[in-house]
Amino acid sequence: MEKMSMPCAACKYLRRKCTQACVFAPYFPPNKQEDYAAIHKVFGASQVAKILNDLHPSQRQDAVTSLVYEAQTLLLDPVHGCSRHVYNLQNQLQDLQDQLQIARNELVSYNNIIPSLDLPPPITYQQNHQNPMLMPVVSNYGGPLTSEQLREEAHRVESERSAQVPQMQPNAAPSKRDDCP
Repeated sequence: MEKMSMPCAACKYLRRKCTQACVFAPYFPPNKQEDYAAIHKVFGASQVAKILNDLHPSQRQDAVTSLVYEAQTLLLDPVHGCSRHVYNLQNQLQDLQDQLQIARNELVSYNNIIPSLDLPPPITYQQNHQNPMLMPVVSNYGGPLTSEQLREEAHRVESERSAQVPQMQPNAAPSKRDDCP
């Protein structure tokens, strides 16, 4: 087999000759030696080669990217690895879904109260930024709101909405004035 001009990062790390048939060459160019070193420390060269050979060529780049990320996080946090990041992303996703549900409920309540009025255009971030009176009551210093803050905001919006809607009392008789005929 022919010898390549520059060995890939894997062959350079392993101190061997890089050939045209090298399974690592397309995914670990010479400037990606840190990525291969992380993968080699965590998984080993033979295991990575076996994984790449078992995959369809169209899936190999995604697998290498995933293996590099997982190896780097395992080196930084040997106990949890990338599971901590997955857990944080799942919590962030849940918080965003809660915020979306609150916004949908609020939109439905406004449509039920005033169905025939034309609503003004939505407030943009620039308008919020310039007018502090339009900023939301609950803030998390620019970050996503927690589930507890979302529940408090939903309770505040519900109480404001119930205060704005006039309450009709059943069986309430109109008051009579004594001096009217």
